[in-house]
Amino acid sequence: DLRMQAIPRLKGLCSLFKSVAAFAMQGMQQGVRMQAIPMYSQPVQQNLRSVDDDDSGSDDDHHVEETEQLCENEDIYDVFIGCLLYDLARYGLNKSRGRGTCKRFFRSAAVFLVMLLNMAVQVYIIFNVQRFVSSWAVGEARSAYSDYEEHMYSSTYLNKNGMHRGNAGAFLPERFESLSDDEKKIVCQTPLSQPAFLMVMLGVWTLNNFGELKLSFLQGYRVLRLPTAGKGLSATAEETEEGVKINSVSMGMKAVTVVLVTIPRVLVTVILLWLGCRWLTATQSFADVILNALALGFLVDLNSLLYRTVMPRRDLVDAQKTCVAKNEKLEPSIWAYSADLVWFLLAVFWVWLYVFHLQMVLNEYKYDVAAVCNPFLDVMAAPR
Repeated sequence: DLRMQAIPRLKGLCSLFKSVAAFAMQGMQQGVRMQAIPMYSQPVQQNLRSVDDDDSGSDDDHHVEETEQLCENEDIYDVFIGCLLYDLARYGLNKSRGRGTCKRFFRSAAVFLVMLLNMAVQVYIIFNVQRFVSSWAVGEARSAYSDYEEHMYSSTYLNKNGMHRGNAGAFLPERFESLSDDEKKIVCQTPLSQPAFLMVMLGVWTLNNFGELKLSFLQGYRVLRLPTAGKGLSATAEETEEGVKINSVSMGMKAVTVVLVTIPRVLVTVILLWLGCRWLTATQSFADVILNALALGFLVDLNSLLYRTVMPRRDLVDAQKTCVAKNEKLEPSIWAYSADLVWFLLAVFWVWLYVFHLQMVLNEYKYDVAAVCNPFLDVMAAPR
């Protein structure tokens, strides 16, 4: 009897399992079809083909060839250039004349205004950070280090900022014990008291800005390398399966790219780099150095924030459809595999140059804090 009752139950479980398996297979097939559809938020991937796949190729002519167009849209600047080129190309292809021209002009103007808003917000925040935050931090750092120098040296002089600096041979390390714990904490948590920690934090901040500079230069280069043709703001293009392929642009379009996009973007990034290094160097707390570095990263990523939240989906789609032919061959040389490492080497050089030569937070810094502060910091950091 138990066997007879179990048979219908087993049949029911088998039917349920078949239904679930069929449903899962159907979902997987739909997922594969969905992956074949390019999303507007993802850049068109480069199709790389190696001649090693061709038996007729030899080791001497081995190279990697890019066979598809390049189209990257990662922030508001790329959307502006992509939409403007797309609209100019569609106009040249007689796809958007009459009433459509006004709509596309309005779209390009709206994207341009959003790009200007991004720059204006960045400049405004930079100005106020310098006015209300950085200048105050620099003043506090100079005052604390001046008091330390006056206390630790038997004789001092005043530098160009009117702050005390110790004379050579007059340093008295035994005086450190006469400082209060609060005074020790203030002077010992000056970032310059631990140059290695400061240089690592400045290196991370510098790489963040150098990444923005790299995108700026690549963005301008992507347009400037195209053949020059036409007058005013114009572009010649052809329709492809992916969208519109730009073959040439006018000198006016190249000028717009450089003057309205590349130069302002580079200037804002360079100012951010200098201001961030100055603020982090003047921060009177190791924990605040990390928090301030994270806060500064928000300014660099502001254009990506507007890209994700403000731009209409149609603008992103049209910008994604705008591609330019690369027509380049990448030879397998040492330079081809390590060219981007130059940015890392430049970042290391910049951090070294700033900390030991360019920083003006503590002029004529004596590097006389770490020797007396390290034992104190070890005691403070010991578990209790």
